[in-house]
Amino acid sequence: MSGFDEIALPDEALEAWLAVKINRRPLVRTVSALEGFVTAAVTGPPFPDPQYWICPAMGLPFDVLTNGTDLELAVFAAVAKVHNRINETFFNRPHEYAPQFATKSDGGIDPRPWCQGFYAAMNLNMKDWKPLLNRSNIHHALLLPILIYCVDKKGLPVLGKPRPGPDTDRFLEHEAYLDIALVVPTIKELHDPIRLARSR
Repeated sequence: MSGFDEIALPDEALEAWLAVKINRRPLVRTVSALEGFVTAAVTGPPFPDPQYWICPAMGLPFDVLTNGTDLELAVFAAVAKVHNRINETFFNRPHEYAPQFATKSDGGIDPRPWCQGFYAAMNLNMKDWKPLLNRSNIHHALLLPILIYCVDKKGLPVLGKPRPGPDTDRFLEHEAYLDIALVVPTIKELHDPIRLARSR
């Protein structure tokens, strides 16, 4: 276990930290959204440095590793721990990957926070995500099971207003999110050559 693992906040404390409405303005507000955000960071176009996405995600100062409080360092360590877990799963057991969706009060699955977190990470690195957002790109469909649950800064559906009706409601409630576990590993495969090139 690394030193970071030892100081990392547990999920419950991390969720409470994210829920506090103060000036730090994290890009995610729940652990499920954080899972989606980190998954995008792991599988999408690479960031130059982990601090470039961890700090905005959590509303931490960019000098957190040198001047952060003990609590801020524990938050940073918690995100690094999530990153390492997801990255290790893709590296060693990709067939076991499963998104960590939120659970509704009735026990149902709520993919929206996870998807919104994934989309928040995309927005932080939108220039590099742009090719995959192009509808003429044959890989564009990989993002659809995620973006169908996302809204933009104005609260509007990213993919446009869905067709009203019970079939659409049923699809969104019980089916669309099932494809996310299938598309995310492929998204990673598309970006692996970029990661490899930048690591050399």
